[in-house]
Parts: sequence; C-alpha cells; structure tokens
Amino acid sequence: MMGKRKRVTLSIDTKLEILKKLDSGVSLSNIAVEYGIGKSTITDIRKSQEKIKQFAKEAKDNGTVKSRCIVRKAADDAFDKAMHLWFAQERSKGTPISGVMVTEKAKILYREMYPDKGENHFKASTGWLCRFKNRHGIRQLRVQEEFLTSDWNAAGVFKNIFKSFIEQHKLTRDQVFNCDETGLYWRLLPNKTLADNSEKQGKNFKSSKDRVTLMATANASGDFRLPLVFIHKKAKPPCFANVTMSALPVHYYSQRCAWMDKGIFSDWFFKHFVPLVKDYLTSKSLPIRAVLLMDNAPSHPAIENLLTEDGSIRCLFLPRNVTSLIQPMDRSILENMKCRYKRNLLQRLLLGSMQFESYTDFCKQLTIKDAVYMCAESWSEITSESLRRSWNTLWRCIDNTEPDNLENNEQMEINQLDFSEERQLLDITMEEQEEWLNTDKHENGHPILSDHEIIKLVRETAQPDSDSDKEGENAKKIPHMQAEECFTACLQWLEQQPEATPINLMMLHKLRTLAAKKLVSNLKQSTIKDFFKST
Repeated sequence: MMGKRKRVTLSIDTKLEILKKLDSGVSLSNIAVEYGIGKSTITDIRKSQEKIKQFAKEAKDNGTVKSRCIVRKAADDAFDKAMHLWFAQERSKGTPISGVMVTEKAKILYREMYPDKGENHFKASTGWLCRFKNRHGIRQLRVQEEFLTSDWNAAGVFKNIFKSFIEQHKLTRDQVFNCDETGLYWRLLPNKTLADNSEKQGKNFKSSKDRVTLMATANASGDFRLPLVFIHKKAKPPCFANVTMSALPVHYYSQRCAWMDKGIFSDWFFKHFVPLVKDYLTSKSLPIRAVLLMDNAPSHPAIENLLTEDGSIRCLFLPRNVTSLIQPMDRSILENMKCRYKRNLLQRLLLGSMQFESYTDFCKQLTIKDAVYMCAESWSEITSESLRRSWNTLWRCIDNTEPDNLENNEQMEINQLDFSEERQLLDITMEEQEEWLNTDKHENGHPILSDHEIIKLVRETAQPDSDSDKEGENAKKIPHMQAEECFTACLQWLEQQPEATPINLMMLHKLRTLAAKKLVSNLKQSTIKDFFKST
C-alpha cells in the first residue's frame, strides 16, 4: 500500500513555470513527476491561471515578493486598493510615513468609504497592517529613517550618485535617457473664441474627455528621441476604424482616465524603449548599455522591475521634489512642445473656418487621430540642440559643461512661435493667449487625488465608460484607385512648389506606386474570381 504523498507547497514563481510548461505541451504526468505533485493539483493551477498571472503582474509592478505561495487578496479589495493608492501617492511626494500613520489613515478612509458602518467595524489592527505591507511589498515604515533635505541639497547629492553611476558603467550621452509625462487638453481653445452668445462656457473650462497624457523620451546627446507615448481614454475610437495602430507616429495606449499607470509604463519599457534603444546603439556601434532617468511617481513601477535580463538596460529614479531643478524633460522642453501643438491647433482652426459654422462644430470634428499627428509633429519640431541643452545642469557634474540659461533659451524659442496672425484673426489679446498657453502647464501624467477622488476611482468598474460624445465619423475605407489618384494630384502639386525636395517627391512616388500595386492586385483577384464563376 502506497503511503500518502508528502505535501508540496508551490510558490507563485513555480506555478508560473508549470503554466508555461502546460502551454508548451508538456504532459500532466511529466509535470507531476518533476514537481512531486498530483495531477489534480496541476489541474487546479490551470483553472486558476488568470488569478495567478494577475497576482504575478501586480507583484512585478509593486515589488511584492513572488516567492509567496498563496494568492490571497484583501477581504475588501476596493478599500485595499484605495489605501495603496493613497500610500503610493504620499510616497511619491516624499512624505515620511510610519505604521501609525497608515493605520490612522486607514480608519479615516474606511469611515469615508462606508459611512453607514459603525466605527468598531474596522479596527486597523497590527495584523491588518502586516497583511497590507505584505500584499504590496512594503518593507519598512520608520519615519526616522527618512528625512526631507532641501531641494537643492537633494539635487546635489543625486548629482554625485549620477556621476558615479555614469563613470562605473562607462556611459556616454548617447546612452543616457530621460522620460517625463505631461497632460494636454487637446481640444482646448482660447477662452474668448467660445465666448459668443450661443457658445458660453466657464473660464478656463477643461473637460476630462479632452485630456490626454503624453510622455517624451530622448537621450542626453539630443541625437535620438523616441516616439511620444500617447494615452487616451479609449482603446480604439471610431476615427481609428480601418487604421493600422502600429503605424501611428506615437506609441498609443488607453487608460480609463487617460493617466499613465504602472502597467502601461512597464509595457512601453520592454516592448518599445528597450528594442528601440538597442537598435539605436547598434547603429552607432556603441555597447548595449543604457540607463533611463525618470521621476519617482506612483505611476512608475519599482526600478528593480524595469531591468533587462542581462542588466544592460535599466532605470534610475530622480530624487523627489527636484524634477524642476535637474530633470531634463521638465526644463521647458515639454512646455515648448505643447506650445507648438497649440499653435498648430489654432492654424487648423483658421484653415477650417470656412467649413464650420462655429467653434463648437470645429471641436466636434477634431478627432483624437488629428491630435496624435499634431502631437507627433510638435515633438519632431523640438531641435536636437534644445534636447542636448536641457541636460546641461545635470551633465555639468561629469564633463564641466559650461552653464547656460536654458530657461531663457527655451523661452526665446517659445516666444519665436509667432501667434500674431492668429491673435488678430481670433481677436484675442496677448494676455488671453498666455493664459490659454499656461492652462495645462503644470499638468502631470499621474493624478494627485483627494480621499474622495481615490474612493470614486477604485469604485469605478474596469470597463471603459460609454461616451456619447462622438469624435467625428467612423473612418471610411479609402479605395486603392482613389488613393492612387490623390497621390498623383499631390505629386503634381508638389512638383510646382519651390519648397519641393527630392526626398519628398520620391516619398510621394513610392506611396503612389504602393497604391497602384494594391489596385492591380485587387483587379487580378477579381479577374480570377470572375473566371471561376463563369466556368
């Protein structure tokens, strides 16, 4: 008679290994022998694979130890998420947090979430605190180990750390990158343009429907910039019907509130940043080594989870509260880009003034696809020299770069964006223009939420809301013949312009040829089908 099988406890990592083997076709019998478990255990793991994978993903984002064996969620998942969101937000601001502070905040937040329940319903005990810390990989909560130095002192300390890191890994400007997010109200026009009798709206009106998050990334030499990360509320709005999303000039993501989050950042890092940086370094005959500097925001995963397997490409957090002092992308670059976008928006408004009866009609017809292309164009207009100069304050600690007044240089570039014609045609003053340009100047890529907003957010469902505001009509599929005719007309037009260049002309030739080939291919298929129908 066989004895009882010894109980085997499997970690989350081991369960993930088993799931991979099941996916690759390894039999239950072989897996059972290898891990010393029963087939029924393997079947249970397969049934729970979504739960296991979700836990592993959250563990990666939050830095939780995946060697744990039990996938145990909080008794009240919404409250747990609310508390963790508050905790991450406070840490991102540099707030020293103790265990007592967490338990006291938990009581306050619980009462606000559940006002009908008595005060004794939730105790915020020591046991609850330990479980909360374990779920979210919080290692220690001791105020005395944390202190907030002055911003300039913190910046000075980081410069020494940065210099040592660059020297240790032998990195050049080409191998050091920075990314930063900003919010943009992509349909927001100067307030006065909407102030006629039929179209009234409050001062500096901003709709959450019209907000997107942009993230710009470039290296310290200014030689290489990545496509913008563009985050909208909807995964595929109607205007993107029949559009190849991977061909867009941005990395497009969707999130319920159009904010950056850990999942989006991690996906972008491994699927886009790492491959593009490797290709760039290879093209420059440089070693595959790079670092990405970023701010310590709650929307960013732990840096130990943003690392290639060989450790050649990694991330480094900037200290809290010093981004305005030393972060390259924060030093007027994003403001410059958004000003260029808004100038393009006004020019588009004026060009379409004969087609639309009102500004409201213009805004309704402006689609998120239009915003994607205008944002990409605005990002491309930032000069490589501006990108390089933005690093001087930080890079000076390495090569004694001569200081320059970046803010003045960038402000000069912004001032050179001539809005005079637009101001005259729209009848707005310089003050009204400045007020409009600065409306989203301090918008971040992640929210700073009140307790009420945190509770509201965690209670919302994960499904995107149905939005009755239609962004234009569904994109119609353009016939190949029509495309070929349009490219021919564009080519003839460009040939007559003094601004024409050989590169632009050849690009149109290639596009016309592509449309013609697809047209011929369709005609051949139609002929073959007609032949079979007639026989």
